[in-house]
Amino acid sequence: MNKLIQRLLPKKNHFMGIDIGAYEIKAAEIKIIEDIAEVVALRRCPASPGVWTDQLDEESLVMALREIASPDLKEVITCIGGEKLVSRLIRLPRMSDKELESAARFEIEKFVPTPVDQLIVRYVRLDPEEEKESQAPKIRIFVPRTGETKIINGNPGTEGQNILLLAAPAATIYQYHSIFSRAGMVVTAVDLKAFALWRLFGRNGEDNTAILDIGSKTSHFVLVKDGLIKFNRLLPAGGEILTEYISESLGVGPQEATQIKEEAAVTLDDRGDYGATRISSVLREVLPDITRELQRSLDYCEQENIPAGKLVLCGGTSKLTGLTGYLEDVFELPVETGVPPLEFSGSATYDPAYAVAIGLALREACT
Repeated sequence: MNKLIQRLLPKKNHFMGIDIGAYEIKAAEIKIIEDIAEVVALRRCPASPGVWTDQLDEESLVMALREIASPDLKEVITCIGGEKLVSRLIRLPRMSDKELESAARFEIEKFVPTPVDQLIVRYVRLDPEEEKESQAPKIRIFVPRTGETKIINGNPGTEGQNILLLAAPAATIYQYHSIFSRAGMVVTAVDLKAFALWRLFGRNGEDNTAILDIGSKTSHFVLVKDGLIKFNRLLPAGGEILTEYISESLGVGPQEATQIKEEAAVTLDDRGDYGATRISSVLREVLPDITRELQRSLDYCEQENIPAGKLVLCGGTSKLTGLTGYLEDVFELPVETGVPPLEFSGSATYDPAYAVAIGLALREACT
């Protein structure tokens, strides 16, 4: 009956994704025009204090969302960020949806101290149904203290499947639905940043592609092999450490430091300009904090026999001049700033800071 009703209803062709970051909110609107996804609007505004923490100022966030809202579209797709969302890649024997639902709730208890009845738990099968493997399954167990994932071999000869477990406090999900509602919007889906990045840069890939979205406080790393997500990790480092270091070293405010960061180069130029040289030196001192976390993820993928063939960058910090060349030298790997295969109309022009918002908007457009 539901499928019949869906066929009778007018097909939607206008979608909006909203990415609430630690310091900024980004919104992206996509329309399907003659079966082609086209980005028709991009908007941003400062986020309210305390986003993704227990000190969230709800009223300020409601006002910010009203500012960024579309007058023509009330339904939105968003995502939960920071440490509020727990995601783990594990390997389980193949089972029915009902069995997997019970297994997911059992497995998530190993990673989250919150009682499972206070969580919203979801799972995603990452392998095609027809995929068969003869090797013994490997179960990934996350170690909270170190942030690492250990591998435990399962029963030999048992066919398995890769499962992405997701869990978030039910109170947080209800809170965000309420906040968006007070802002005049309806949340149709709460998605995962990894999926947004996959839609934009990995879904149609044929090689092992590593995607890195460099946020303010944290960064998201996703490894895609043959169009399938194989690894996902939240890195505890982002562009904020660069901004703060520039602000302290040069004695400028955060806004000016952000502008300097995006316009500066990470390699010394030939002109011998003192300002450029000093800024470059400042950046190179703190960049290892980010590259060290990235190296851990790349090493893990190599150990799992899914080495990255290239690295695709997005997020506001990816605009840092010379960053791709710097990372190529560090990792001896092709590095590029991701450009989504989409049309942009009107005044909308692509900015890597909008990658997640655009990927969120594509969630409904691609189904």
